Amino acid sequence: MSTPAAAPPRTWRVLDIIRVSALYLEERGVDNGRLNAEYLLAHVLRMDRLHLYLHFDRPLTGGELERYRPLLRRRGAREPLQYVLGSAPFRDLELEVGPAVAIPRPETEYLLDMLRSMAGPDRVFDAALDLGTGSGCIAIALAAEGIARAVVATDISADALRVARRNARRCGRTEIDFRAGTLLEPVAGMTFDLVLANPPYLADEEWRSAKPEVREWEPSTAMVAPDGGLGVIRGVIAGLGGILRPGGWAGMEVGSSQTEVVAGLLRECAGLCEVGVHEDLGRRPRYVIARAQGG
Repeated sequence: MSTPAAAPPRTWRVLDIIRVSALYLEERGVDNGRLNAEYLLAHVLRMDRLHLYLHFDRPLTGGELERYRPLLRRRGAREPLQYVLGSAPFRDLELEVGPAVAIPRPETEYLLDMLRSMAGPDRVFDAALDLGTGSGCIAIALAAEGIARAVVATDISADALRVARRNARRCGRTEIDFRAGTLLEPVAGMTFDLVLANPPYLADEEWRSAKPEVREWEPSTAMVAPDGGLGVIRGVIAGLGGILRPGGWAGMEVGSSQTEVVAGLLRECAGLCEVGVHEDLGRRPRYVIARAQGG
């Protein structure tokens, strides 16, 4: 009596994997499961996500499946997609990201657009400061886009600065001066005609209620601040008068419920004028921008 032949192994094609993975992710609470699956698979196949649509019937090799499965499991555990992929876009840059740094967000990209609309699209700053640089996204963009001739970037986290320096090298911006320390301590005695900051501004209760991707993975030091989320912001504003040159600009991205309070604090800061609150692309108040008198 002959032994029945074993069933041939299933051939997984691109569309099959996307459909099954989307369901897997959505069952685990991941928003936009299909989109996430497409990004993961495109990463493994080393192709553009939209290029997948031209290859829905392409079978995956065993090696490709082995590389894909652990990435899918990580995303299913609510690790942020950007951490799983190892990078995140910021303007025209592709930056390394991981648990040492907060993920660059579109709102922060728009801070630079808002600044240019206020200061003038052709304005080139002599010396710019990026406070709490994280991945280095703002500092590198300032240098790469020619917005500032010289850029200093600071962060309290040595791990974050290591990531930022790697990103600067990766983008060919090795001239950026990265410094470790708290708030304005690393730049004592220096002055700037542009100061930008995306400081931690979440209150403790906001942090506790955030999505797992944020609460369980992104560094709390980059996201949460005491005093209802205003503790770090107050420290930045307290030192602005001593480092901002006449006619210089300062801009911060803050929580949408904090903008009026932050604007009030800036108006109380000696030497500042033209303090204004500005909306992001979602029409939420998000940025507070001020200019120093003189210049």
